[in-house]
Amino acid sequence: MQSKTLIIATAGHVDHGKSSLVKRLTGVDTDTLNEEKKRGLTINLGYAYHHFESAAENNSENYTLGFVDVPGHIDFINNMLAGVSAVDFALLVIAADDGVMPQTKEHLSIIELLGIQQGAIALTKIDRVDKSRVEEVQRELANLLKDSNFTNAPIFLLSNTTGTGIDKLKGYLKNKVIHNSEKNSSDENKSFRFLIDRAFTVKGIGTLVTGIARAGHAGSNAQLITSNNGAAARIRAIRLDTNSIEIINTGERAAINIDTKLDYVKRGDWLIEPRIHHPITRFDASIKLLDPTNTLKPSAEYHLFLGASHHIATIRYLGSKENLLIQVKSSDPMIAHYGDRFIIRDPASQHTLGGGRVIDTFVPRKKRSSEHRLKVLNVLQNDNEFALQALVELSPEGANLEQFSINRNLKKAKIDAIINSLQNRDIEPIQLKLRTNEDNILLHKDFFDEYANQILSKIKEFHKFNPSQQGISEPILSRAIIFSGSHFLFHALLQRLVDNKSVIRTGTLLHIPDHQTSLSEEEEEFLAKIRPLLIKAGNVPPRTRELVELTGIPLKPLERILNQTTKAGSLIRVADNRYYLPETIMILAGFTEQLVDDQSNNESFSVIQFRDASGIGRNLCIEILEYFDRVGFTRRDGNARFLRTDKENVFGA
Repeated sequence: MQSKTLIIATAGHVDHGKSSLVKRLTGVDTDTLNEEKKRGLTINLGYAYHHFESAAENNSENYTLGFVDVPGHIDFINNMLAGVSAVDFALLVIAADDGVMPQTKEHLSIIELLGIQQGAIALTKIDRVDKSRVEEVQRELANLLKDSNFTNAPIFLLSNTTGTGIDKLKGYLKNKVIHNSEKNSSDENKSFRFLIDRAFTVKGIGTLVTGIARAGHAGSNAQLITSNNGAAARIRAIRLDTNSIEIINTGERAAINIDTKLDYVKRGDWLIEPRIHHPITRFDASIKLLDPTNTLKPSAEYHLFLGASHHIATIRYLGSKENLLIQVKSSDPMIAHYGDRFIIRDPASQHTLGGGRVIDTFVPRKKRSSEHRLKVLNVLQNDNEFALQALVELSPEGANLEQFSINRNLKKAKIDAIINSLQNRDIEPIQLKLRTNEDNILLHKDFFDEYANQILSKIKEFHKFNPSQQGISEPILSRAIIFSGSHFLFHALLQRLVDNKSVIRTGTLLHIPDHQTSLSEEEEEFLAKIRPLLIKAGNVPPRTRELVELTGIPLKPLERILNQTTKAGSLIRVADNRYYLPETIMILAGFTEQLVDDQSNNESFSVIQFRDASGIGRNLCIEILEYFDRVGFTRRDGNARFLRTDKENVFGA
């Protein structure tokens, strides 16, 4: 048996009958707080459900109308924003005696800014007025709804007191969920995201959160985290109203019992899969202002409502004000993904100024308003496949697939499917793996060819002017070419050329396949003399002055010969007075990889650990590891070191 849910938010001015209408439709009183009962108005969010079954073509389905009863009083506008941030359908409630009120207009604006396309109008309290007043309010509504998303929305004439029109509205809503083209289902392309609008504890049960699944699906025992602090939050049980369910799907509203402390979760947080946990303080977005003549001031602090969370944020235009692209900067971390809607209110939070849609949550550190960046933001507003294609075509630095997938909450399988689709076109994107992490870069073939030609040209040029040297080092080569990407992207490009044998890596030096060097007779004799000494010394080679005694060659000529044999790739200088054979360096690099593998709970290691495991003195260990840092094999972070890449990528096979 399948199920479908339609989440409906009521909206409208205070005391226009929203809660009474929900009670008529569901039998549930959403005003549960004592303060609400006493004052006769909704302060917090209220929830109610109506479940029913329907059979079509011999297939029985369960249906649910889920109502989010939001406050109408101006003091509780923040709760209202939390209530409508993730719904399918809006029910705008207007009392026939009052007619259109200021909050009616503001609620309608918010509904539109949040991208809610489906809705209906409930004209309540018709039993309190005559026919002419009803017709007058209908004309008001026609003028209000003109040029809005709800121009053609049906209007239902209702009385919560007598029940007039209730069955007609209820039948309409039932028909809506039955024929809703967006069936609730598990979206296999997206990771699970659950927007929390309430968090509380129940004795004997533990922490409960309520909200709406915005993407993906999750079931009992799913291992999630809370966005607030990354705390583990395993799902214990899921309830849809009074019914236990095994899986919550996209678009469904439910209560979830999680095994984490209430201190770790609050309204506005998300329950998410760990791979998409990406707290940010900035995002780039498009914006629509309710008053187009209004101007947002970069020095002002605005109220930002994102999902069910509230932030104090500054806003600055990207490029000209006319292109309506902005960057939002919050004083505290946010969770956002492409397409998420937000509302901006004035510094006093008295008026809604506008709203927008998140475009990119990976904001570059530099040139945030450059012409190239503005082009990128424009193309990113398209569907997934076209956006990635345009990004690859636009970006000399390529498209970061990990960032793209996290920003748009797309699983690897979906990204791979898009890439396969692009492969069949003239773009011919090339996927490059960065050595720092799991990030992959998708680079247009034209950009790859341009960079490859530069690399090969510079290597050949180096050979022309330095015929006796084995090759050029990667750091020197990277500085010699015109390149807009990071060093890690450069290394990935270079590694692709090494993999396809266009470039040969000998030790730490790079050269083209047909390049040959030869040592002088003097250098050959020296190498023949020193090689057995270095082999015998193993991991602790003699210092330069010790080599003077061992070889009988004076210091100055010895240093000249050492320098030349190093340039030819026959020796590797680790420090000013310490030289290694290339094969010994490979042994030490392999030892380092093994040391990391042996760290069961940590991928890093210290100098002390390297010293204790190798038996090499501390000072020499430091020299070796600093050399590994320089050539890009390891990375230092305080007292810890991490591997950047496999040893073959730096020192050759």
